[in-house]
Amino acid sequence: MGANIDHVRSYYEALNSGDAERVAAHFTADATHYYTRLDPHSGAETIGQMTEWAVANIKANWKVENGIEEGDQAAIEWTMTWNHLESGEPRLDRGTEWFLFRDGKIAEIRAYYHSSAQNRQGNLLGFDHAGRGHRTLEPASS
Repeated sequence: MGANIDHVRSYYEALNSGDAERVAAHFTADATHYYTRLDPHSGAETIGQMTEWAVANIKANWKVENGIEEGDQAAIEWTMTWNHLESGEPRLDRGTEWFLFRDGKIAEIRAYYHSSAQNRQGNLLGFDHAGRGHRTLEPASS
Protein backbone atom coordinates (compact mmCIF):
# COMPACT_ATOMS: atom_id res chain seq x y z
CA MET A 1 0.00 0.00 0.00
CA GLY A 2 1.05 3.56 -0.55
CA ALA A 3 1.13 6.55 1.76
CA ASN A 4 -2.29 7.87 0.69
CA ILE A 5 -4.10 4.57 1.33
CA ASP A 6 -2.29 4.28 4.66
CA HIS A 7 -3.56 7.79 5.49
CA VAL A 8 -7.12 6.76 4.51
CA ARG A 9 -6.91 3.68 6.75
CA SER A 10 -5.67 5.86 9.61
CA TYR A 11 -8.55 8.26 8.94
CA TYR A 12 -11.04 5.38 9.12
CA GLU A 13 -9.55 4.28 12.46
CA ALA A 14 -10.06 7.85 13.65
CA LEU A 15 -13.66 7.84 12.35
CA ASN A 16 -14.47 4.80 14.47
CA SER A 17 -13.01 6.47 17.57
CA GLY A 18 -15.57 9.28 17.32
CA ASP A 19 -12.82 11.73 18.30
CA ALA A 20 -13.47 14.94 16.34
CA GLU A 21 -9.93 16.29 16.73
CA ARG A 22 -8.35 13.00 15.70
CA VAL A 23 -10.54 12.92 12.56
CA ALA A 24 -9.87 16.60 11.75
CA ALA A 25 -6.10 16.02 11.93
CA HIS A 26 -6.34 13.96 8.71
CA PHE A 27 -7.62 16.94 6.68
CA THR A 28 -6.38 20.24 5.33
CA ALA A 29 -8.08 23.12 7.17
CA ASP A 30 -10.13 23.98 4.06
CA ALA A 31 -11.12 20.41 3.13
CA THR A 32 -14.55 19.60 1.71
CA HIS A 33 -16.45 16.33 2.07
CA TYR A 34 -19.10 15.89 -0.67
CA TYR A 35 -21.98 13.39 -0.50
CA THR A 36 -24.73 12.03 -2.74
CA ARG A 37 -27.37 12.37 0.01
CA LEU A 38 -26.16 15.30 2.16
CA ASP A 39 -24.96 18.83 1.65
CA PRO A 40 -21.16 19.15 1.72
CA HIS A 41 -19.27 19.50 4.98
CA SER A 42 -16.56 22.17 4.76
CA GLY A 43 -13.49 22.42 6.95
CA ALA A 44 -11.54 19.86 8.96
CA GLU A 45 -13.20 20.87 12.23
CA THR A 46 -16.74 20.49 10.83
CA ILE A 47 -15.93 17.10 9.30
CA GLY A 48 -14.58 15.93 12.66
CA GLN A 49 -17.66 17.18 14.51
CA MET A 50 -20.03 15.41 12.12
CA THR A 51 -18.16 12.16 12.74
CA GLU A 52 -18.36 12.64 16.50
CA TRP A 53 -22.14 13.15 16.19
CA ALA A 54 -22.56 10.02 14.03
CA VAL A 55 -20.64 7.76 16.40
CA ALA A 56 -22.45 9.12 19.47
CA ASN A 57 -25.97 9.23 18.03
CA ILE A 58 -26.28 6.44 15.49
CA LYS A 59 -23.39 4.16 16.52
CA ALA A 60 -21.72 4.66 13.13
CA ASN A 61 -18.83 2.34 12.33
CA TRP A 62 -16.87 2.30 9.08
CA LYS A 63 -14.68 -0.29 7.35
CA VAL A 64 -12.42 0.07 4.31
CA GLU A 65 -13.11 -2.95 2.10
CA ASN A 66 -10.70 -2.16 -0.74
CA GLY A 67 -8.50 0.71 -1.89
CA ILE A 68 -6.22 1.96 -4.65
CA GLU A 69 -4.20 5.10 -5.19
CA GLU A 70 -2.46 7.00 -7.92
CA GLY A 71 -0.54 10.24 -7.53
CA ASP A 72 -2.42 12.66 -5.27
CA GLN A 73 -5.65 10.60 -5.36
CA ALA A 74 -7.01 7.46 -3.72
CA ALA A 75 -10.29 5.56 -4.02
CA ILE A 76 -11.88 3.06 -1.67
CA GLU A 77 -14.90 0.84 -1.25
CA TRP A 78 -16.33 1.13 2.26
CA THR A 79 -19.06 -0.28 4.46
CA MET A 80 -20.78 1.61 7.27
CA THR A 81 -22.96 0.05 9.94
CA TRP A 82 -25.24 2.32 11.92
CA ASN A 83 -28.54 2.39 13.80
CA HIS A 84 -31.56 4.27 12.50
CA LEU A 85 -31.96 7.40 14.62
CA GLU A 86 -35.65 6.89 15.50
CA SER A 87 -36.14 3.11 15.42
CA GLY A 88 -32.65 1.95 16.44
CA GLU A 89 -32.84 -0.60 13.59
CA PRO A 90 -29.37 -1.78 12.47
CA ARG A 91 -28.49 -0.56 8.98
CA LEU A 92 -25.60 -1.03 6.60
CA ASP A 93 -24.55 1.25 3.74
CA ARG A 94 -21.97 0.58 1.05
CA GLY A 95 -20.20 3.11 -1.05
CA THR A 96 -17.06 4.42 -2.62
CA GLU A 97 -15.03 7.51 -1.80
CA TRP A 98 -12.56 9.38 -3.94
CA PHE A 99 -9.89 11.32 -2.05
CA LEU A 100 -7.75 14.22 -3.21
CA PHE A 101 -4.61 14.87 -1.16
CA ARG A 102 -2.63 18.06 -0.66
CA ASP A 103 0.56 18.23 1.40
CA GLY A 104 -0.04 14.74 2.79
CA LYS A 105 -3.56 15.46 4.07
CA ILE A 106 -7.06 14.93 2.70
CA ALA A 107 -8.23 18.06 0.85
CA GLU A 108 -11.41 16.60 -0.65
CA ILE A 109 -13.63 13.53 -0.40
CA ARG A 110 -16.30 12.69 -2.95
CA ALA A 111 -18.54 10.04 -1.34
CA TYR A 112 -20.90 8.06 -3.56
CA TYR A 113 -23.52 5.90 -1.87
CA HIS A 114 -27.25 5.36 -1.84
CA SER A 115 -30.00 3.59 -0.01
CA SER A 116 -33.54 2.88 -1.13
CA ALA A 117 -36.41 0.70 -0.01
CA GLN A 118 -35.54 -1.79 -2.78
CA ASN A 119 -31.84 -1.98 -1.87
CA ARG A 120 -31.47 -0.56 1.64
CA GLN A 121 -27.82 -1.64 2.02
CA GLY A 122 -26.69 -0.46 -1.40
CA ASN A 123 -25.48 -3.96 -2.22
CA LEU A 124 -24.09 -4.63 -5.66
CA LEU A 125 -26.82 -6.88 -7.04
CA GLY A 126 -25.51 -10.39 -7.69
CA PHE A 127 -22.17 -9.71 -5.93
CA ASP A 128 -21.13 -12.08 -3.12
CA HIS A 129 -20.24 -9.50 -0.46
CA ALA A 130 -19.86 -12.10 2.31
CA GLY A 131 -17.90 -14.45 0.06
CA ARG A 132 -15.41 -11.67 -0.67
CA GLY A 133 -15.01 -10.94 3.03
CA HIS A 134 -17.03 -7.69 3.00
CA ARG A 135 -19.07 -6.73 6.04
CA THR A 136 -22.74 -7.77 6.06
CA LEU A 137 -25.55 -7.60 8.61
CA GLU A 138 -26.21 -11.32 8.18
CA PRO A 139 -24.08 -13.79 10.14
CA ALA A 140 -21.37 -15.55 8.12
CA SER A 141 -22.43 -18.97 6.90
CA SER A 142 -20.39 -22.00 7.92
